[in-house]
Amino acid sequence: MTTSRMMLGVATGFALVLAIGCGSKPEPAPAPSSALEPDPKPNDSSAAPVAPLGGKEAQAQAPKIPWELDADKQVAPAAPVRGIIAGVDVTPEVSVTSDELAFRLTKPGAPMPERSVSIKFPAGQQSLGRNWKVKGGDEPGPKVPEVWLEVQGQPIHLHPSGYAMTLELGARKDGKVNGKIYISLPDKDQTVLAGTFAADYTRLHTEKPGSDEVPYVAGEVTVVGAPASAELRVAYAAFLPTGPVAFKELQLAPDPLPIEQARWTSDNEKPRSSTLLPGDGKARPFRYEHAKLPPGRYLLSAAIAGGPAVWKWVDVAANGALTENFTLDASKTGGLEITAPQGATGKVFLAPADEPNRPALDSRLFEGISIQVVRTEVEVISGKAIVKNLGPGRYEVRLGDERRFVDVVAGKTAEVNMTPPKK
Repeated sequence: MTTSRMMLGVATGFALVLAIGCGSKPEPAPAPSSALEPDPKPNDSSAAPVAPLGGKEAQAQAPKIPWELDADKQVAPAAPVRGIIAGVDVTPEVSVTSDELAFRLTKPGAPMPERSVSIKFPAGQQSLGRNWKVKGGDEPGPKVPEVWLEVQGQPIHLHPSGYAMTLELGARKDGKVNGKIYISLPDKDQTVLAGTFAADYTRLHTEKPGSDEVPYVAGEVTVVGAPASAELRVAYAAFLPTGPVAFKELQLAPDPLPIEQARWTSDNEKPRSSTLLPGDGKARPFRYEHAKLPPGRYLLSAAIAGGPAVWKWVDVAANGALTENFTLDASKTGGLEITAPQGATGKVFLAPADEPNRPALDSRLFEGISIQVVRTEVEVISGKAIVKNLGPGRYEVRLGDERRFVDVVAGKTAEVNMTPPKK
């Protein structure tokens, strides 16, 4: 991901919860847009042979890509992009963001690409879904991207001008961007790449989810009444028709820097991903998103670390794109006094109450939600249990087999009696 500062670590999950399976069946690349030629199919005998990364022997079976600085003579072959980067034959990996298209030769376990060509699109310019043509004498500007050639992460030549390129970029669809390129750089090794591609699209952290990332839930969290340095925790608990249940949680401190430079945290558990962007401790709220979610029933929550929480139960449909904003006022809290049956011991658990017609949760799942959202386990002492610093709202309270529902109001201490009714 493109950011000027390192991502924070991802919050750990709960051991008692069953995680949603991370594996997914690979999907074929989508067909290019009408303006582009189709990518060759894997078993298409008419397509030029594709060599493994850096495989010169297999590359020799295919026609050599001519190094051509006359953009009007560049004709990209209808085969996967290949060529030479800094003297090495490559069939590169291709990735794209809204402001960069990158071709990389990577090796397993290496900390950085061995070789790469990166096309940096002009700031503020629409890059996807358009054509680019750059001639050797063109100067940098809105129509001339900068091109970086790197070896082991070190730039060996910066090409703001002097290169030739013919590029067609399709629109973003299903996490892919189809395209066609022919580019020649004026380095001593005559770097050249040409062919078609279906690049994986990586969304910048400042971008909001798109239609190809549904179902998703996203929104802002406005924090008031808390110290400027107070960390925010956002989470969800997912209850799915297929049975598995998952918790996801991210935590982040405010950052006064502009959002493009501020620290942020993300958890990409393909195909799902969650991201939390910081507020600035003043006017800018935090921003969260949970994308490519399995449809189901979700409990969304936001809380100040060590403080109160706000929440909402929502249904996420197969094509749902929900916006759920929260306001968390750390100064407005209430309490709860629980009266236990005579002689009772153990812990009291409480969690945000779902709608009345919903079936009761399994006790272990309920305890997991209690720990995740409310962050409290209260022991019964002398027939009583006291809980403080609760966000206002309706809670379900459990002690052993007994269940009660109670409304907590800011500035007050609610009471609930867990003694079983007389038969």
